[in-house]
Amino acid sequence: MPTGRGKYIVDTAIDAKEYEKTLNWFYDQRDKTSLQLKATCAPHYYRILRRRAKAEGKKVSFETHGLDAVTRGCLAGTGFCFVSHVGRVQTCGFLDVTCGDIKTQHFKDVWENSDVFNKLRDFNNLEPKCGICEYKQVCGGCRARAYEATGNYLAQEPLCTYQPAGQKQ
Repeated sequence: MPTGRGKYIVDTAIDAKEYEKTLNWFYDQRDKTSLQLKATCAPHYYRILRRRAKAEGKKVSFETHGLDAVTRGCLAGTGFCFVSHVGRVQTCGFLDVTCGDIKTQHFKDVWENSDVFNKLRDFNNLEPKCGICEYKQVCGGCRARAYEATGNYLAQEPLCTYQPAGQKQ
């Protein structure tokens, strides 16, 4: 993740094409191991999983795909948050945007009323191409990568090669 100290090694990061290839490889590993594999901080995987399963004639359910069927890509501010050792609340440890401070606010107040959390919980706030993508409910793009690339955590995911059905070429 090219954030924090990692942004200084961004020149060694894989590009969008290689990222897509790697996540497809990861999908292929599902049937090759008895281990429960979990793609963490890889929201595109949930799009890939659904598209590949559909192409294979498989229904995505808890019985067929385990936890991958009942979770989504980026959980930042929607089902997860990060509280630092000094009480700073963020959507995740990679997205360096303060949402509150539990030294001066109740956590419940931050979780329910943070402007950042509330914007992220409405997937219609995501900007194209993420905002028009038919997979935004299960992917959402990485909000930290979007922020690091553009300064806007609602911007489109920079490592996504997918062209949503509603996007003009």
